[in-house]
Amino acid sequence: MNEFVQKLDMKTLGERLQKVRMHLKLKQTDVAEEIGCASLTISRMERGETSTSLLPLLVFYSQSVSLDVLFGKAFDPEDEALYSKNPAMESHVKARLQLLQEDATDYIKNLQKEYDVNVRELVDELLDKMNQQMLDYTSKTRERLLKRLEQTIELL
Repeated sequence: MNEFVQKLDMKTLGERLQKVRMHLKLKQTDVAEEIGCASLTISRMERGETSTSLLPLLVFYSQSVSLDVLFGKAFDPEDEALYSKNPAMESHVKARLQLLQEDATDYIKNLQKEYDVNVRELVDELLDKMNQQMLDYTSKTRERLLKRLEQTIELL
């Protein structure tokens, strides 16, 4: 067995697993769903507090980073060369992007509906005001015309 692996403590391994997860832009809940455990378990593993269910976690991350690299002395989570292109991980990311796109589409549709309702309400309000103004104007005009008619009749 690798000498470094024998000396590797759970806290260091947990920190490395956390760095890999963060580099992959995954949340603890995402990883927990993938390996079938609670996100609290992932949190505890990353803090080095438990090694429960560590095997599924290592298998999951080994899809993106070789275990040799993960357990190696010169671990650098920022080195892109360490990460393999993984169809499983890419499909996970694509699925998350699809969900985000669907959420964004729904959000935009709801905004459009709200906008349409607000525009209709404003148009209805403006039409009501215009109708009232027209009624007022018509009423005043009718009154003026009636007065003139009365004055004209008196003169006759």
